[in-house]
Amino acid sequence: MRPNPSGDDLEAWAHRHGCASRRDRIGIPEAVIEMSAPSPYLDYITWYTQEYFDHRRSPVKARLFVHDLPLDRMPALARPRSVSPLRRVALPASLEAACFVDDGRRAVHLLPRDDSRPLPRLLATRVLRALVMHELLLQGALFFHAACFTLRGTGIALLGARTAGKTTMLLHALTRPEASLVSNDKIALLPRTPQGPAAALGFPLRAGIRPGSVHSLPDGPLRTFLSRTWSKEYGNTTSPSGDDVRIQVRPQELAAAAGGSGVSPRCRLDAAIETRLDQHADKPRLKLLNAVESGALWARQHLHNPAAIFPQQAAVATPGSLSILQVPQIPTYRLTQPPSAGPASLQLIEDLMCRTAAGE
Repeated sequence: MRPNPSGDDLEAWAHRHGCASRRDRIGIPEAVIEMSAPSPYLDYITWYTQEYFDHRRSPVKARLFVHDLPLDRMPALARPRSVSPLRRVALPASLEAACFVDDGRRAVHLLPRDDSRPLPRLLATRVLRALVMHELLLQGALFFHAACFTLRGTGIALLGARTAGKTTMLLHALTRPEASLVSNDKIALLPRTPQGPAAALGFPLRAGIRPGSVHSLPDGPLRTFLSRTWSKEYGNTTSPSGDDVRIQVRPQELAAAAGGSGVSPRCRLDAAIETRLDQHADKPRLKLLNAVESGALWARQHLHNPAAIFPQQAAVATPGSLSILQVPQIPTYRLTQPPSAGPASLQLIEDLMCRTAAGE
């Protein structure tokens, strides 16, 4: 390889004769990423993104290369100024891998320092997810900070401030056998088409669950699973304390533990609910928001650029990618509830959805 490798050189190296890498296409219909990576990486990514991303023959939007070449074999790559047109970017756990972006060829190159450890494989998964999100952003998809689930086929987004109870309400919904998990933290809304309404997309993002959310659940498989997971991590659900202490659970594992309908990677979005906790409320109440209130709520939750959508991997995105808010034209409600009102709040939501479906 030349002293100052280009994107062409790196791609040629990835496809050289005798290379241990496999080539595959993985993603969603709107954003297919071609990957060239050693088998352990592709196997890990397939496992981590199962149900959300799958293997497709659709046209490729971007490419991701994970190289089996040690970084010290290419000293020029250690000097960022010498590798134009490649752009070196800093990623989380950057000590585990070097990352270079070729904006002209819409390609990302990862060079792990030690691919025997699991962290570089997780890093590659995050970069793949970031590329899928970025392609959707370029196509006009709108991203929001929201949880999302379906209940009896009805898609419901949960919006609200931090610690407003979105995750807790999502967990309560998953205790119902008719519910499926779409997303626990971020959703993308694809534009409405003549063939149908806007679709909400979920992503393989681990759910951060606090002990209070676990304690609020009724006895059952989901609470047992989360309690055991917490015990493995921290010892028990009462220690340590603090709002920022949480366990991280893959959404697929969360849905499987709940025993409901599993994961739905996309759904028709029928309603949105802003969750609010009120220490003085005696019971949960739902209020239909007017157009001004609804617009303000969606604007607060709108993630309009790569850094807001996925801050840790924003560097892989091309500069200047922004989305302009278009308020979803769906009924939006405010749920005001006392703490620990999860079951009653969920029943209120379910009654509302049934009435709405019946046209009342």
